[in-house]
Amino acid sequence: MRKLLLLSTALTLGAINPVLAGGPAVVVEEETPVVAAQPASSGGMLIPLLLIGVVIAVAVSGDDSTTTLSDIRLKEDIRRVGTNRLGLGVYQYRYKGFEGIYEGVMAQEVEIMHPGAIRALPEGYKGVDYVKLGLELRRVA
Repeated sequence: MRKLLLLSTALTLGAINPVLAGGPAVVVEEETPVVAAQPASSGGMLIPLLLIGVVIAVAVSGDDSTTTLSDIRLKEDIRRVGTNRLGLGVYQYRYKGFEGIYEGVMAQEVEIMHPGAIRALPEGYKGVDYVKLGLELRRVA
């Protein structure tokens, strides 16, 4: 949904096709430098995984033990499965680098509709206080 919104906004503002926005069509040809390919490294995943571990540890050990790490940037395989009584989307997802499928809300959506239930976590990630919402994060698999 977010990609669709961004795409429609870009089209409306003419960021993708300036001719449709009434601007002149200018073609600029530049030489693109060729860069040698670097071999793939498995070390690229180590830092994000360590970061997630630190953020989860801080979230669990913080003063407010009801705050759950719920930032969309730390999730993958996200699938909307419904809407709860508060009007928030209910999603099933996996935390990147971890086993299990969870069902809960997205912090960015909660922040818009119920900002009092959001807690800022290290590295700019967001947590949700499920108790304040009267909801529960569930592990479904």
